[in-house]
Amino acid sequence: MKASQMPLLILLLCSLSVLAQEQDRSKAKYGERTALKVEYFGELVLHPGLSLGLDYTMVRNSWVTLHWDTDLGGYWHRWNNTSVFLKTSFGSRFAVGPVFADINLGVGYMHSWAAGVMYQRTENGGVEKAANLGHPHFMPNASFLLGWDGSRRNALPWTIHIGPEVYLQYPYNHIFLPHVAAKIGFTYKFKQR
Repeated sequence: MKASQMPLLILLLCSLSVLAQEQDRSKAKYGERTALKVEYFGELVLHPGLSLGLDYTMVRNSWVTLHWDTDLGGYWHRWNNTSVFLKTSFGSRFAVGPVFADINLGVGYMHSWAAGVMYQRTENGGVEKAANLGHPHFMPNASFLLGWDGSRRNALPWTIHIGPEVYLQYPYNHIFLPHVAAKIGFTYKFKQR
């Protein structure tokens, strides 16, 4: 087995362990498993952005939570581009008391528009303004977050988290362009179990 496959194997084994330990899963309602997320999404920290999303708890026990997230957001890279994205991810949250570490893997769609006027060459060899329709991109991503979960000890319906997200932008000059974003977020659960 290759070293690059080890994190996926660990994630799979932890997921199977949690599924085996889950009790009374059928009694939980959708509202008890759903939370609203708001995050600062700073691409390379200096390019501010915002992300809104839903966090759905699939399985939870005393030390691991498996969740599925969907996010809609964007960021502004001054003098370069403005980008919006829609992404989904699957994650495992490992808790020690109210403190947790969260590992997420996902995919998404990003659309970016150049900052400034676009030009194109005309048939007679001149130059004219072109429409700025933007560019579509595939956006695989992974994040590692650290946080505090208020529901673990104090029955509070919220969590806070901070950490990096690494994502790839494809195509970008026929390659995968890597990016790093800083995430600082707040999650509010609609109902408690």
